[in-house]
Amino acid sequence: MTTDRSHLDGAGFVQLVRAGHARLKAQVDVVNALNVFPVPDGDTGTNMELSLASGVSSLATLANPSLGQAASALAAGLLMGARGNSGVILSQLFRGFSRVLADRERLDAALFARALQEGVDIAYRAVAKPVEGTMLTVAREAAATGVREAKRNPSLPEWMARVLQAARDALAKTPEQLPVLKQAGVVDSGGQGLVFILEGFDLWLRGETPAVTPQQIQAAAADAAGGLDVVDFAAAHVAAEGEYGYCTEVLVRARDAQRAESALRYGLAAYGNSLLVVSAGDLVKVHVHTLHPGRVLEDALTHGDLLKVKVDNMTEQHAVIRAQAGAADGAQHPRAFPEAAHGSDEASSSDAVRVSEMTPVVAATQPGPPRPSAVVAVVAGEGLQAVFRSLGVDVLVSGGQTMNPSTQEILDAARAARGEQVILLPNNKNVVLAAEQAAQMADGRVHVIPTTSVPQGIAAMMAFLPSASANENVARMRAAMAGVRAGSVARAARDTVYQDREVKENQYLGLVDQDLVCVADSREQAFLDVVAKLCEDEAELVTVFYGADVAEDEVHRLADVVSARFGAEVEAKAGGQPVYDYILSVE
Repeated sequence: MTTDRSHLDGAGFVQLVRAGHARLKAQVDVVNALNVFPVPDGDTGTNMELSLASGVSSLATLANPSLGQAASALAAGLLMGARGNSGVILSQLFRGFSRVLADRERLDAALFARALQEGVDIAYRAVAKPVEGTMLTVAREAAATGVREAKRNPSLPEWMARVLQAARDALAKTPEQLPVLKQAGVVDSGGQGLVFILEGFDLWLRGETPAVTPQQIQAAAADAAGGLDVVDFAAAHVAAEGEYGYCTEVLVRARDAQRAESALRYGLAAYGNSLLVVSAGDLVKVHVHTLHPGRVLEDALTHGDLLKVKVDNMTEQHAVIRAQAGAADGAQHPRAFPEAAHGSDEASSSDAVRVSEMTPVVAATQPGPPRPSAVVAVVAGEGLQAVFRSLGVDVLVSGGQTMNPSTQEILDAARAARGEQVILLPNNKNVVLAAEQAAQMADGRVHVIPTTSVPQGIAAMMAFLPSASANENVARMRAAMAGVRAGSVARAARDTVYQDREVKENQYLGLVDQDLVCVADSREQAFLDVVAKLCEDEAELVTVFYGADVAEDEVHRLADVVSARFGAEVEAKAGGQPVYDYILSVE
């Protein structure tokens, strides 16, 4: 690797990127805490870090790469590993490097500036309606400064310092560009994540380690936020991991087992519990309970080859056990579906979400010969998956809430679908961009119906005809989802101000589509407020999918209240979904 950091070769570029990833990884919770939406529904920091980790992992496969090879591998890894809107945008920013550096051997300030500007141009084209005051703005201002400063022919460290300052200045202005940020008293989370990456670049170019002290992190974050102490904000408002999550086990053949054991024990403790890390010879075995199994795999992969992977969804297992215990009560209640306690033959306790050699779950559910059209749906929760399965979905991708699937995982699911053409249902606003990116890579075989909620996805599936052409189905499904209004209830993970309402941690949010209807101290009150909003134009039927943490007796009580107050029938199903205690729609 070059020792002159004014000009980087391929090996130097790899180290630079690793430093940016290390800086971001250390600050994931800080970035997550800046999310204005106070529900952990695919948080920005997690998505950006996992996306960049995928790019870094692709670099680990290269031996003495040229600059062009390293930039190409990084862009490809990021592209396939992109999760959530922020991860997709980040992948587009780094595509600029692969284009500009393709045939180059050394990276200087002028070339870096061109690559950064190319990435910004690509990212803006990738977003249908770019919004100012986001990470796009921060990237654009940083690139503009980079292009201007490169004309002075500075050294790379000197140039990066000016680019970083421009990014910090742009980040500090984001609350003035987006009122929702100003209301919440925060800067843009994606922009902050990008600043952390640039800080890692800057530290490495100056010969320093990205692992700075907590005091330095706090000072830098406060400066970037224009005075807001985002580290204290994160410490106060990042939701603690619950009792459940994913039981994740990994067996690694490590290049340095002692070092891997120590690093994994220290690193995984930051976002997991029930942690056990042991080594024998060159093998390291990891057991951890975490909300981020993909992150565990990425961390383990940095130390060697993965020989065995097992991920059990304990939330789903718990829901099955609890549902079985309450099955008798559910059978006695006329408004509960027979499957309300996961009673479907296809959704027994033996089907509790289990992954071997891959994550998240990609389950083929419709065997048989290829059809003109097949559907892939992103769905979280065993009960909801059973619903989509019964409606004819060919392949299910487990995810949407808390863990947004990557472009690669969506593309793999589309390739597994038994259809000449494949229709994707993201069912979550933070999965749409990754789905569209997957579609672009599928040579015209994949079409995205931009469903942003489970009720929209169900409505689209009700219009699906397996024997119809993809074009006919796309038109039918888009029309069916267009008029659907969806309600939801979730508990706030942090204090914030959202849509002009003050929200306290652990209060319940009632939403209709993307609009906040109420902030309530009880889940039942939030549920009734959402139903009242949905029933303003009268309704005959309220369909309710209740989450993994909701007891059936609560659903029964609420069904009686809805019938008496609104004159509507209630159909309730155990969705088993995380994060959202209730998902509702009306007819």
